[in-house]
Amino acid sequence: MSRTACLGSAVILITLVVAAIAGCSSPEQTPAVPQATATVVATPLPSTVQPTTMTGTTTVSAPVATSAPPATTIETITTPTPSPAPTLISEAALNARIVDARNKLEMFMDSDVADTVIIHQGSPRNCDVKKSKELGYLIDMNTGDSTFVKGDYWSIDADLFSGPMKKDRQYIIIHTHPRMWVTCSGSGIYSLYTFSLGDLEATRNLTEQGYHVKKLIAIADMDYRIWPYKDDDWKSEAEIEHAVARIEAQAGQPFSYYDPVFETTFYDVDNLMPYLTEELNYHYTVNNNIVN
Repeated sequence: MSRTACLGSAVILITLVVAAIAGCSSPEQTPAVPQATATVVATPLPSTVQPTTMTGTTTVSAPVATSAPPATTIETITTPTPSPAPTLISEAALNARIVDARNKLEMFMDSDVADTVIIHQGSPRNCDVKKSKELGYLIDMNTGDSTFVKGDYWSIDADLFSGPMKKDRQYIIIHTHPRMWVTCSGSGIYSLYTFSLGDLEATRNLTEQGYHVKKLIAIADMDYRIWPYKDDDWKSEAEIEHAVARIEAQAGQPFSYYDPVFETTFYDVDNLMPYLTEELNYHYTVNNNIVN
């Protein structure tokens, strides 16, 4: 804010007196010279100042008060400070928790913990079938907490994992693919599987709900790991199906078969997964060896 000050003019009145002194050169007296009078000229003042008349004194008039402009109100906008993202535990600590969970699951797979049973009579085609429930651990990458999860035969409901999950944290899901042992008419079948297409679809569903699954690990005959190149970029069921169709078209053969024992169509995921993960832009390792 600025302020203007006015400075008034001064009036100086000066009287000049001139005296003439007559000389005596003759007997006749010289007439007296009339007294001269000085003329005073008044200096005009600015119209904003009231004139003041004082003889023989310089006068400065006071500044004329001016009204101040209205005060300006500045509104302060406070930007909320975002909460910092939870920090991750160290890589060494995370690896230790993965190894611990994997060791426990390998021990549980054929035990009572997995409710392992052998179905004899009444099974399809009178075959003997050994089956176990799927087990898993949810590992919190921010706190290091591990949560044990027990599913059904051949599957685990994704809701069992999402229950303890928080949407501002990152997780690793590790689970078993139980050994399926089938004996029909004296012949034996011993099957081990990498990730199922259902595993990939379930992880996408968790992502759509706002959860963050960093990596998926399956424990069977080997350690299988899969995760997208870009965080949370798990593909949808439709994208997975289209990718499988492209692979089968390029290979000129199907990667699925119908199992009469279980009366279910299974995908040959052991041979399919290297091609599928390339199509989906995923990392894929087997026993920590990079496949894609």
